[in-house]
Amino acid sequence: MSVDATRPRAVIAPDFLGLSLETPALASPAMTSGAAVLANLLRELGPGILRVSGDSVDHTQWLIPGAPLLPWSAATIGPGDLERLAALMRASGWRLILGLNLGHLLMPSLVEEAHAASSQLGPSLAGLAIGNEPDIFTKVAPQPFRRLLGRSSLRARGWGLHQYLAESTSVRAALAAAGVISPIYGPETATGRWLKVYGAAEHTGLAALTPHLYPLIRCQGGRLLTHGPTAASLLSRGVAALEARQIAGFMQGARASGVPLRIDETNSVACGGQPHASDTFAAALWALDYSLIAASHRVAGLNFHGGLGPCAVGGGILSPWYSPLCTLPGGGLTARPELYALLALRSLEGCAFVPVAYRTSANVSVYGLRAADGTLHVVINDMRVRARPRAGRRAPAPLSLRVTLHVDPSYRSASVVRLLAPALTATRGVTLGGASLRADGTLPQPVPVPLQGAAGSFTVRVAPASAAFVTLPAG
Repeated sequence: MSVDATRPRAVIAPDFLGLSLETPALASPAMTSGAAVLANLLRELGPGILRVSGDSVDHTQWLIPGAPLLPWSAATIGPGDLERLAALMRASGWRLILGLNLGHLLMPSLVEEAHAASSQLGPSLAGLAIGNEPDIFTKVAPQPFRRLLGRSSLRARGWGLHQYLAESTSVRAALAAAGVISPIYGPETATGRWLKVYGAAEHTGLAALTPHLYPLIRCQGGRLLTHGPTAASLLSRGVAALEARQIAGFMQGARASGVPLRIDETNSVACGGQPHASDTFAAALWALDYSLIAASHRVAGLNFHGGLGPCAVGGGILSPWYSPLCTLPGGGLTARPELYALLALRSLEGCAFVPVAYRTSANVSVYGLRAADGTLHVVINDMRVRARPRAGRRAPAPLSLRVTLHVDPSYRSASVVRLLAPALTATRGVTLGGASLRADGTLPQPVPVPLQGAAGSFTVRVAPASAAFVTLPAG
């Protein structure tokens, strides 16, 4: 395998990594009383962007003290929530995308909420998003979400892109008239079909075009599948190819409008996630590969969606199985395996992709990246899974790969940090360089292990269902 560090390509943005939360998460203990742990977790991920929106935002009421609760209100947000968000942004160094309710549009309340957010968050407010997934406003929420969102669609049949553009334009005009000067993230669609037209019509003041992407889904016709996606299907090369095609399509719309593209809601399996897949180490390996696919296509950032609900109960809006964070029975906030992939990716932000030449028939992806100081990083993501048994016999586990890296002879030393778990379907026990997150949300420094080799040739072994992060300091 050879890596050419002399030909830099796309650069991973410094704030590429982000998280996304449903609005009801603002009332969770992790936000109201355990924000110090959440702030630590965000700091470990670097200077990212938090989005608060999702399906719940179009059923969320801006509620000031003394105001009555409206019949459609499934969640509320008020001045106290914004104060806590502002404190969290200051403590973590992150910025916020705040979703506004377009589904039940009450213009005075929307403007008042946006004005309060702009005032309280100041420079920590990255921007505002008007509604969530308006391209499916005419559809009823899938079965797992109906308890919270109800059984009625947000708009009548026939409502579509042109009506959305009219409503979005009126909201932006009302915000400007009220003196709310904030970038807009949009159109927040479930697909990329509206991107090109929306970008052409609304590009002024847009911070980014924002489609959503989930490569797999657990529902069909609004109902849960009897047998949903598996860990193996999540890691298949077919899923990776699908992601690449969808992202390439998104980028066409972004290039046409001259606006960056940020996939500000994304994760593994739509419709609440898939137990035994979305909540396992397989999702970490998937998230690592997916993130690097997106970054290599020049996507400005990803926001991995979830909630702060209980770890043991999933599949709904408040606690989807794919959520990178969840709450333990004792009330403590903890990380699912997927978050470890994001922790590992932090060291690659600001790096430029460089060409890698290799051949393999195995389900292994390799990425080369160069930092500004010349340091070279090579990510080897081994997504091989045990084959299905034949004739009642247990299939043998794949053997470790022996990889020899060939780089410029000026690179005279190399080390590796490994992303490991007890098994592909493990839900705990994940380590990054031998380190695991502490209860307070901090991560001990991962320990790199020196590799054998010298003068541009180094050997690393990679176990199946693991990832290796090789670092070669500049000579």
